[in-house]
Amino acid sequence: MKVSVITVVFSNHASIHDAINSVLSQRNVDIEYIVVDGGSKDGTVEAVLSFGDKISKFISEPDEGVYFALNKGIAMATGEIIALLHSDDFYAHPWVLSQVVEAFEQTQCDAVYSNLYYVKGSNPNKIVRLWDSGDYQKKEFYNGWMPPHPAFFSRRDVYNRFGGFNTQLKSAADYELMLRLIFKNNIKVHYIPKFFVMMRTGGASNRSLWNRLKANIEDRKAWQINGLTPKWYTLLLKPLVKLFQYRFFSYFRPDKS
Repeated sequence: MKVSVITVVFSNHASIHDAINSVLSQRNVDIEYIVVDGGSKDGTVEAVLSFGDKISKFISEPDEGVYFALNKGIAMATGEIIALLHSDDFYAHPWVLSQVVEAFEQTQCDAVYSNLYYVKGSNPNKIVRLWDSGDYQKKEFYNGWMPPHPAFFSRRDVYNRFGGFNTQLKSAADYELMLRLIFKNNIKVHYIPKFFVMMRTGGASNRSLWNRLKANIEDRKAWQINGLTPKWYTLLLKPLVKLFQYRFFSYFRPDKS
């Protein structure tokens, strides 16, 4: 099973090498690597081009944001499995994608998801927060649950059937996608209880109270545009869930098993 890994980037020459190297270091897996750049002028394009033909497909042009770029990458993909890895993220070890493929082959599921480490930007070995997804139960969406989309691996056919990211949303398109695919359309998902992705801290929706409020409004819209109704407490719990994810003074130890 070929895996199409899509990295979107805009003006991030400082971190893009880590993302690319983590993909190229994956073992025992057939990879199509697609990088979509938003027209960077800071040396990012040169950094990507320095990897030569190790990058399967590369495009650099202005776009309307990260979700437009992700949809563009998905449309370019030819692999049976789609993986999304942002330029600030990297895989925890070289056996991530081979384990993902194995899970697809063994379970015949539509999508696989795992866990994610948030790490300190200046020291990627320092863990500041854990996103421990846990086994899926439909009722958990009412409690603010969702899997982290960089640790979400889906068959390309799922995007063909149910669509990609809703670009009407600015910060909650990943939440809306999970809600639409898993909760509304009941795709078959399989959980791997391992930490596969490292994400540097600093997400846009959490940088200020105002941004968190705007994100909460978009979270509600994600339910509405799908014709769904959350519980009265759902959107209150969603940001609160993150408080239980913090772990201080922990250092990364790769779980390769």
